[in-house]
Amino acid sequence: MEWKYVKKLKNPNDVVEFLRKYNIVLPKQLVTCMERFNGGRPSEKEIITITSREYVFKTMLSYNSNDKDTIYSVYPGVFGETDWYPLASDAAGNFVCYDTSNKKYVLYNHEIDRVEEIIKMALFSTIDELIED
Repeated sequence: MEWKYVKKLKNPNDVVEFLRKYNIVLPKQLVTCMERFNGGRPSEKEIITITSREYVFKTMLSYNSNDKDTIYSVYPGVFGETDWYPLASDAAGNFVCYDTSNKKYVLYNHEIDRVEEIIKMALFSTIDELIED
């Protein structure tokens, strides 16, 4: 998979420091993915949820405060009281999240205020590739 528009982290420790600040524990491979593809857009965009709905992956959230789509605009504000940690957004303004309680990926649909479990997403293969690195 190819990634475009990846933004180099201004501080290489920003992701880990942000997670530590809010006491959030994520899988190591996921943290590596977030650091490596900060603000990036993947070439494979399909997301399929358990309801068989298809969504379009837009971009990983950035940890650079002056970028357009940042973690700072949604966390803790939108997600601070949930177990869902936002990683990325889709083309419709929904969020790809990691459910820290159930250890699975979900899509938060902001229009209906509901989460759907993700069963297929290109990001999974990226994370699997990172495990092999």
